[in-house]
Parts: sequence; structure tokens; C-alpha cells
Amino acid sequence: MSMNKEQLPAPILQSTSLKPYQRGELSPLDMWYRELRQIPKLDREEEIELSKKWVEEQDLQAAHRLLMGNLHAVAAIAREYRHFGLPEMDLIQEGTIGLMKAIQRFDPERGFRLMTYASWWVRAAIHDYILKSWSIVKIGTNKMQRKVFAGLKKAKHAIAAIEGRLDEGVANEYGLSGQEFQHIASSFLQRDVSLDSEFDDGGNMLMALPSPELPPEELVSNQDWKQHQHNLLEDALQQLSNRDRLIIRRRHLTEDPETLKDLAEELGISIERVRQLEARAMKKMRGILT
Repeated sequence: MSMNKEQLPAPILQSTSLKPYQRGELSPLDMWYRELRQIPKLDREEEIELSKKWVEEQDLQAAHRLLMGNLHAVAAIAREYRHFGLPEMDLIQEGTIGLMKAIQRFDPERGFRLMTYASWWVRAAIHDYILKSWSIVKIGTNKMQRKVFAGLKKAKHAIAAIEGRLDEGVANEYGLSGQEFQHIASSFLQRDVSLDSEFDDGGNMLMALPSPELPPEELVSNQDWKQHQHNLLEDALQQLSNRDRLIIRRRHLTEDPETLKDLAEELGISIERVRQLEARAMKKMRGILT
């Protein structure tokens, strides 16, 4: 047996999709923290007893109490990642899913507390959520990127990245140059910007984008050049025999070119002869055009 989201406490399942609260009312996050303060923490003896019940008897009630008794630690870890600008309630929810996975795998016989083990699962779940939510462009796909990202929770690492300093001391911790560290770290500090984002003057990003259309003068120039090429091609075609001109038009100047076999049947000659006439006509036209 295993826990699923149905066993989560109601506040955890809440998210930023809750109805807007009025001024003076508690926000959903404040309400959640108020409820969290009413949940008693577990001492070591209680935690060991509940863990054994879960491991040996698959007691869901014991697992639920382990979960509830450690939510305060999940919230503390989630707060470390608030500077990434994502909703704190969502970070807590993802961290709680990490805690659930840790409870399923926890072995109380090893002698350490649950959160000593679970903190790694909680951080991993939050990391994955941030990496997936941070940008529509996929980032953090290799081991070094994930390592740098995880390190940004340290104050000196985040400061070096945010201020744009090429901090060699920080970079050396990863075996990188300061410039390499800055390049990787900066990708996590630049959020996607909506094209509907408004400027102070009332305009928006979409209005500031260059038009995909070519400037009028360039359109006229391109049209003139295409007409010039067309005229040259027609002049060259007129210097071919009627048969050679038909072959070139049917083979190269139609949307659905005919095969050598079709032309051979129409002209009453062999396929090889059509190929020879085509090659000769193309050579003559190249000579005229160049």
C-alpha cells in the first residue's frame, strides 16, 4: 500500500487557484500557517513508533501522522526558495509530495530522524517543480546545471548570480570559471516575459516587436528583381527550339513536373533522347543567362 494525494490534509491540496480573498481577510497561505501551528510536532519516540507501524503494518493513519507532524519542516524548506518568485503554497505542496515519498522509503532502524532523510526528497521535489515552472524554454537538463541551481539557495551563491559578479570563489566550488558559473546561474534568474506585459506609457511588449513584414522599399526592390529574373528566363527560353522549350517548361517550370517517360510518349521519342535534349537545352540556357 502507499499514500496518495487523497491522504493529504485539505490545506495542502489548496493552491493559488483558491477564490480571491478580500482586504482584511487572511490569505490562503496565512490560513494554512494558522492551521499548521495547531498541529503538534513529533518527538523522537513518537516518530519511531509511528514509523514502525507504517513499515511493519502499512498503517495509513500512522503515515498520516508522520506527514502532519513534519509539515512545519517542509514549510521551512519551501521558504528558502521564495526568491524564485513562485507561489509559496505551490512550493509547500510539491515539498509535501517529496515528504510522502520519503515516508514510504524511510527505515527507522537506521537511527536518524525522518526529516534528516526526508529533507533530500523535499528539496528534490521543489527543485524539479521550479525547473519545470521557471521557463517555457527547458533548462536545468544536465548535471552541472542542476548542481548550480541547487546551490543558489546559499546566500553567497545567489548574491553572486543576482549581482552579476564573476565570483571565482563560488565558481570554483563547481569546478567552473566565474564566467561559466554566471552563464548557467543567470538562466535561472531570468523569467519569461509575457508579450502582453504593459509599459509605463500604456504600450506592451507585442507592440514593440518589429513587424514580420519587409519594409515597403525592400518589397518593391524584391519584386523588381523577381521580374528581372523572369524576363531573363523568358528571353533564354525563346532562344530554344519549340521541342526543347516544351521539355524545359514541363520538366522545370511547373508545380507538378512530368517524367521523362511521359514526355517520351508524347513526343514519340525514347526516354534517353528526352534526357539528352533536356541536358542540351539546360546547358544552352545557362550559357545565355551567364
